[in-house]
Amino acid sequence: MAQGIVAGPDDLDLDAVMAGVVPESCILEDEPVFLVCTHAKRNACCARIGLPLARSLAEFLPDRVWETSHVGGDRYAANLVCLPHGLYYGSMSQAAALSAASAYRSGEIILDRYRGRAGIPEPLQAVEHFARIHTGVLSVCGVSVESSRLDGDVTEAIVRCGDVRLQVVVEPSVFQTPCGTACAETITTYRLISLDRLSPVRYVTPVLT
Repeated sequence: MAQGIVAGPDDLDLDAVMAGVVPESCILEDEPVFLVCTHAKRNACCARIGLPLARSLAEFLPDRVWETSHVGGDRYAANLVCLPHGLYYGSMSQAAALSAASAYRSGEIILDRYRGRAGIPEPLQAVEHFARIHTGVLSVCGVSVESSRLDGDVTEAIVRCGDVRLQVVVEPSVFQTPCGTACAETITTYRLISLDRLSPVRYVTPVLT
């Protein structure tokens, strides 16, 4: 992440920014930033619940909390996004947001109310979540998907959690929104089909003769 002040969006070469080039007018950040959605136009709950959360969290983390427009999942207001990793939390209370922010500053994830990670396909976000629940690995970078394949609606992935490798299989599952029938909306989540620990790979050094 980088921080800077510009007069307007035309002063930024957005193509270069997307390619990872830091503008000369910006400085690199070494502290996380937290976004709270307060976008009332999309869903009034984001402003009604998100605004007091943003202000409360900013009291504990001055200059590190930003109100933002829609980040997705407004039905889960209040939403919290932790940057630079793009970790999403939903249905956050003030106490839960402070706990999540404190954990993230220590390099960890709290699984309670954890929605997933931006930039990763939804099935693999679910795979990561189930792998963390099974192993208890909470380090932000402690879980990685080595490979995955899609068979119809079913996703099968090989996941590494520290020194442990798992085969995790998930499929979509749909349920009604918590708001009830008034929203006329359904939510897609993922159901765990199977989770198996794989035997460690053993390498044998050939003997030279």
